[in-house]
Amino acid sequence: MPGLQIPIIDQLIHPSIGLLTRVAVAGNPQAGPFFTAAPPQNALVALTYGVVLRVNTVGAFHGRDVSFPVVYDPPLGRIAVAYQDLSGLQILRQVTKWLYDDQDFIWDEPLPSLFTLYTEPDVLADVYWLQT
Repeated sequence: MPGLQIPIIDQLIHPSIGLLTRVAVAGNPQAGPFFTAAPPQNALVALTYGVVLRVNTVGAFHGRDVSFPVVYDPPLGRIAVAYQDLSGLQILRQVTKWLYDDQDFIWDEPLPSLFTLYTEPDVLADVYWLQT
């Protein structure tokens, strides 16, 4: 996010998971199939380092492995983050599958410009930002 002044230590390393707090995204539950949002970043209040996805409801056709954690097959959706390079072009990074309830997703690189969640049509999700 060009122009945003964040302390250099916060740009280089993530805090421990134990130091992060869940903050509910407005509008939960998210009824896909697409949810996109710019992760909130405010150096004076809170920095966002990832998300946690909670299953609100899921359709009957999703199979479940009842071990721990309960893993859904087919996956509940896909997650990705986008970044802007210095010229302002979008770069898509960290595309992964959402497989289980309470799955966290921590950015590899700080300060993404956009978070995207694609959910299967029969899935409702609660999205929580992980913030300091």
